[in-house]
Amino acid sequence: MVVASSASADYTKYAGPPLKRAVRWLHNLVGDALVLVGTYMLSPVIQLCSLLFSVLANLVLWPTLQLLQRTPVYPRLVNFCVEHRGWFLAFTMVPLSFAHGQYSCVCNWYSRAFLTTPHLHDSRVREVQRQVRAWNAAGRKRPMVTARAPWLAVSIRVESYKDSCEKISINLQNILEVNTERMTVRCEPLVNMGQISRHLIPMGYALAVMVEMDDLTIGGLLMGVGVEVSSHIHGFLSETVHAYQVVLGNGSLVRCSRDENADLFHALPWSHGTLGFLVAVELSIVPIKAYVHMKYIPCYSQDELLRKLTVLTDLPNAPPLIETTVYSKDMAVIFTGEFSDGPPTDQAHRINDVGRWWKPWFYKHVESFLERGPGEDWIPLRPYFHRHTRSIFWELREVIPISAHSWYPYVFGWMGPPKIAFIKMSSAPAIREASVFKHVVQDIIVPLRDLKDTINLFHDAFEVYPLLFYPVRIYKQPDGLQGALSEPRHLRTDPASGRQYEMYFDLGVYGVPRKVKRKEPWEAIKQVRRMEKFARDHHGYQLLYADCFMTRAEFEEMFDHKLYRECRRNYSAIGAFPEIYDKVKSKYSPASITEKSSGGKSE
Repeated sequence: MVVASSASADYTKYAGPPLKRAVRWLHNLVGDALVLVGTYMLSPVIQLCSLLFSVLANLVLWPTLQLLQRTPVYPRLVNFCVEHRGWFLAFTMVPLSFAHGQYSCVCNWYSRAFLTTPHLHDSRVREVQRQVRAWNAAGRKRPMVTARAPWLAVSIRVESYKDSCEKISINLQNILEVNTERMTVRCEPLVNMGQISRHLIPMGYALAVMVEMDDLTIGGLLMGVGVEVSSHIHGFLSETVHAYQVVLGNGSLVRCSRDENADLFHALPWSHGTLGFLVAVELSIVPIKAYVHMKYIPCYSQDELLRKLTVLTDLPNAPPLIETTVYSKDMAVIFTGEFSDGPPTDQAHRINDVGRWWKPWFYKHVESFLERGPGEDWIPLRPYFHRHTRSIFWELREVIPISAHSWYPYVFGWMGPPKIAFIKMSSAPAIREASVFKHVVQDIIVPLRDLKDTINLFHDAFEVYPLLFYPVRIYKQPDGLQGALSEPRHLRTDPASGRQYEMYFDLGVYGVPRKVKRKEPWEAIKQVRRMEKFARDHHGYQLLYADCFMTRAEFEEMFDHKLYRECRRNYSAIGAFPEIYDKVKSKYSPASITEKSSGGKSE
């Protein structure tokens, strides 16, 4: 049972007991010794091997590949690799992900027990400042980005912009403080969802907006967007922030909140790291219980779905957790959750640990209520928070088609899904490019009142099911501080806080379009651009983790750049960091879009 702790903990003021300090000292000593060995013994060997490989590649491998690309065999080879890649992933990336997961468990325990150094947060921030000031002193030749490898990002977009930027090392992955009086947690930006849930849940707390995937980082979600099942109450994850700590392009450190440097505070969400380097953040937490009491509400028409969601999200005592999965143009299941101590004794058989490898994938379990009618069960808390992890929502069936077979859980499924980072790392450029045009991963956020039109558009453009659906509040901000999102138009007032908002929803489509499965022509860029235009026309937004095919002018029509540009000027970001459009535009955008963008407005 999860028991809420009343004890606050400021980890930055305590270096740990003597044993922890001794182990950390020994760890650093061994690490320094290995660095010396690597520098003076292994480094020359590695350099020689690298030189030999480079010669071999230039003389043999690349010329051979270029010749192969000119032959009619090459397109068929690429198609074969794309169509049968699931077998490769099942036999390599799944076991590798499992091994990495076990290794990570041991490393995480060791790190939490002995190596966490929240008391050194200030010195790590000073190191970031030192690198930024050194970049300034060297002449500010290239814009700065973090040195984190692109394949580690939980995003399907291929990021190549870092190749032309100055990489700044940011080693900030500690939880700094849990304050149960203020109901906040303060942490560094590379703390991920798995790390923070493992830390907070035993204490009886969770983030107010607890995002699904373990590997998503706090910094990535806040500088991009974080939306989840509690967003119909709290809004985006960024709405739960109390304060940010940011290193600016001139190397200075600033704190911003709703009352201090408020312009920067409201401009940071959706800025994707183009205003400064986030080095710490303070977020709201909420008390939790050991289980989530789930109720499943099947809907058999778009009108019924819209009506029930409107009623549920407008209730003064709305369920704290609401999600919907859309299974066809007309059928969906709404499922709500309430934190619970567990079922009554006579209902104990209804406990459903959806994280067990032999259990049906969660979205399949939810789908069963379309035939069974309304129902309920109790899911243990952590499996609930990561209910879509085993099936990567429903992408696993597309990535590894054999995962749909009944034997898969017993052969591969018990090891868990392949890590998204490993899937990206194993994707050759040709395979990645082919998957862009035969596969869709997109989310848009539009007003709830436009639900029917949005589902119809997705059906016509993609015909991929299921669809992910989260209701989300977009709040009205103080005058001049609305940020990247335009002021909502059809306002409601929260009776508890008095804040005004409009109810939107996030609709996500992940999978292979029906036309592609039928071997029919499907124009990926045309359909995604159609979706982007729909979002702009309905005062909505595209989530920028995916491929964006908008021109610069279209992008600035969707996202308000006024406050963003003011903060770029006022907080030393111009020249120091790339512009957001240059970071998020797809590398696969056709020349017509690129040419239009080059003539658009920029700094």
